[in-house]
Amino acid sequence: MTTPEIEYSGAEAIEASARMTKIAVDQQNWTVTFRDKATGQTWILDYPNTESQGGGSPRLRQVHVG
Repeated sequence: MTTPEIEYSGAEAIEASARMTKIAVDQQNWTVTFRDKATGQTWILDYPNTESQGGGSPRLRQVHVG
């Protein structure tokens, strides 16, 4: 059984990440890794629209460790 990926974008991504603990920053790839304090789940904040100014709208997605 596959767990569906959970993803937030825009302001919702920023609001959700504000409730998490930042655990790593990758400046080269413009990603930030967070840990959800309540569940221990790992999340990645990135900017997938590289063609847009500043990478466009942020995206926060759950990382599945398998």
